[in-house]
Amino acid sequence: MALGTQLSPTQTLVTFCLWAQRNGYSVGEMHGFATVHDVHTHGSWHFDSDGGFGKAADINKNGPDEREQLIAALDRAQELGLAVIYARDGVNGIAGQHKNHLHVDVGPFSHLGLDSFVPRGGGDVLTAALQRAVRTGDDQVWGADTDQRAEAVKAASMIMGVTFPFGIEFTQRVVGVADDGVWGNQSRAAHDQTTAAIQQAIGRPATGIWDQATVDAYTNARSLRNRAV
Repeated sequence: MALGTQLSPTQTLVTFCLWAQRNGYSVGEMHGFATVHDVHTHGSWHFDSDGGFGKAADINKNGPDEREQLIAALDRAQELGLAVIYARDGVNGIAGQHKNHLHVDVGPFSHLGLDSFVPRGGGDVLTAALQRAVRTGDDQVWGADTDQRAEAVKAASMIMGVTFPFGIEFTQRVVGVADDGVWGNQSRAAHDQTTAAIQQAIGRPATGIWDQATVDAYTNARSLRNRAV
């Protein structure tokens, strides 16, 4: 068992590592992704596992822009509330040992080179809020069902041309009205209410209207979290 209290669900780290792999990063020293070698400090989260997946990972991205790419990954890990260690702001403490790779884990300790701090933790709260908005279980995993529901709401917006790639009845169930196959006033009003809830989840003003800023924020959130790819 690793030292300290686990602040983030293991699945949140898995979500991050899948994003990292999709974007050309190397995910190392994590059960379920790579071999964990006996080189880490006693009590390291690297040695823990949960459901076949580890609780810590080392992220690498070789190339002339290595530092820039690792900082980008660090930002995404912090967006998910995960703990991070990397010499971004200095080389004090443990961060001094993390100049060429990013350490990410589920624990209570982060360090970016100046002072240590406690990460947000709590898991992927954005996905949980979006899942509640589209009326599915809030397990914090943006899987195929979550993605289809969110995409259905987006597709039915004016900016996307009011389309129904999964059928009108499916979209009606997502927005919480009777699935009679008629996209009338009640369906449109429920769609706008669902849109407002999605906007709240992704940090946009809850106008109920899909504008370009909402599309951009949604796309950014989806690119990090979507496992249905």
